[in-house]
Amino acid sequence: MTAAVASAPSHEYRGSAMPPSPRLVRSVDEGDSEQVVQRCNKDGMDFLRKGQYKQAFDQLKCAEAALQAKPGAEDEPSRLMATTCNNLGCYYKKVGKLHAALSYLRKALKMEVALQTDDVTVAGTHLNICAILSKLDKHDKAVQHALGALELVSARASAPEASQEECAVLAIAY
Repeated sequence: MTAAVASAPSHEYRGSAMPPSPRLVRSVDEGDSEQVVQRCNKDGMDFLRKGQYKQAFDQLKCAEAALQAKPGAEDEPSRLMATTCNNLGCYYKKVGKLHAALSYLRKALKMEVALQTDDVTVAGTHLNICAILSKLDKHDKAVQHALGALELVSARASAPEASQEECAVLAIAY
């Protein structure tokens, strides 16, 4: 079985992404599909950290297109789709498109919970949602997400074997 993967960037059109045109799509083995999506996510976030927003967008939308091209992608959440949605949420937050960011982060949170993703990751998503809701002056809802994050990591972060990441997420939640 093969999955379609965009081999060139998609472009933004009036606030929404246009799907890659058929000439921009190539076929890869399903085994390679996961690696392509992981690479697109990694590269996208690297570009985002460097302030190269167009390249970040292109890479993250490529990852999303590859995942959506897989048969049954709509029916079953996946770890990679949750990661891609989370990353797209971070991208949209960074470029100031807060409603798009919120939409992607809510999708990511729903998938993470359904997949029983580790508490630190789910808490991080709650905190990203919290920050956006606060920027949108929806402070009551923001506090609820902050408290959700706090609840998820407080027990783990106080354990002697707590990781630096767990402690950082706890500090941010406070």
